[in-house]
Amino acid sequence: MTPPENHFIDTLEGEEARLMRGLVRRVTVAVDQIVVDQGAPVREVYFPIDAQFANLVRYPDGSAIETAVIGNEGLTGLAPFMGDRPCAWEIVCRAGGEAYVASAAALRALAADRPRLMVRLLSLTDLYQSQAAIAAACNSLHSAPERIARWILTASDLSPNEHLFFRQEELARLIGARRSTVSEAASQLKRRKVITYGRGVIRITDREGLEAAACACYAMLKPRLSAVHGLEMAGNVGSQT
Repeated sequence: MTPPENHFIDTLEGEEARLMRGLVRRVTVAVDQIVVDQGAPVREVYFPIDAQFANLVRYPDGSAIETAVIGNEGLTGLAPFMGDRPCAWEIVCRAGGEAYVASAAALRALAADRPRLMVRLLSLTDLYQSQAAIAAACNSLHSAPERIARWILTASDLSPNEHLFFRQEELARLIGARRSTVSEAASQLKRRKVITYGRGVIRITDREGLEAAACACYAMLKPRLSAVHGLEMAGNVGSQT
């Protein structure tokens, strides 16, 4: 069975599927491309195929932290798009690739007339809010290797690719730590032989071992990932045992 390009779009049925296909166009997105500025309205929403996006909160002193990863399970800017509100965070491409894009206003109007589509969007909102809430708690409670393991597993679950792209500066933003801390934490995971990591490319070599190295936050989030994606995440194509 061919994996869906974007799970949200490809699992729509009937009239919703036909109408959605009429709204989207396929684009290439570059790494670090900002698709929504912090504080700006959401004009377009992106449905990742093999690209991935991140929600990034920026502070006046220049510091920033990532709060959620968006992959081929769904779409960007969901909560502010649905409420037609300015986005409280920046949305940036964290792994370049292909995506579908649609007018936010057109999609909002379609969802208002299609209850089944609205339910699907609300389910994804729950996933992204859960990611952000768990990340906030996790950064206060757990060690750097545990947090990095959690983010690698989450990114793998939301990607069709075997290899993941994580630069040290991004991992530092994800866990709220210095790059030196990230380097040592990644080295610990490499020594445990659960990942390979070099030049920003990560490959999971022992998924069970990586899950054991992660904090309990991943196990808390995994059922929501599985429910939204409609797949058993342990069988993700990006994982090797």
